[in-house]
Amino acid sequence: MSSAPHVANASETVDSRILFTRADPLAEVGVRHLGVGSTVVLDFPNDELWFCIRGTAVFGLTAIMRGDVIHFKQGDTYVTDVKRPFAASYMRCVGGPAERTPVLRQAFAAGPLEEWGVVSTMIEGQSRTAGIRMSREPPESGRRAESGVWTCTPGIWRCGVSKDEFCHFIAGRATYWHESGEVIEIEPDTLACFPAGWNGVCEVHETVRKVYMIR
Repeated sequence: MSSAPHVANASETVDSRILFTRADPLAEVGVRHLGVGSTVVLDFPNDELWFCIRGTAVFGLTAIMRGDVIHFKQGDTYVTDVKRPFAASYMRCVGGPAERTPVLRQAFAAGPLEEWGVVSTMIEGQSRTAGIRMSREPPESGRRAESGVWTCTPGIWRCGVSKDEFCHFIAGRATYWHESGEVIEIEPDTLACFPAGWNGVCEVHETVRKVYMIR
């Protein structure tokens, strides 16, 4: 079993699957498929981030198509109409209610990006990070449920994961070395979950962009 469950070419998956799951604290990462022509009511007792990798579906009045990201908040309920066979990578975790459901269009090219600075654990080079934050719970809640898009320029740095993280890489190339010696190669369309406690080294070969959620 991989230290960070992952799958290459995630958009080519043909069935729903769970890559990672934990009951306490709640975290689940996988791929969901919805059949064309189906109209269902979806209830979200927890937060869920969906990154559409195929098809089109309408959630209430919001159409989501390939490349779009939607962060369902705790308590959301949507009548869903699937227009084209729909697939999304997802993460589910404890979050909180909100007045709106955050949506990010076309994550591949979304901008402008906010500069988030140089990675603080550099070994070689100077990897600069930037991104778009879609949603995050307030610190006083004790929860995070943070989602958005993250980019990182080439370099080598130590990587320590304190909370389970969903990563769907959509551009660039990188290599992660786990402290056990496992090597994880990242290319566009790699879906991965880095669980809390993962430690190792990351080398970014070509600037990466990913859709992310941190529990």
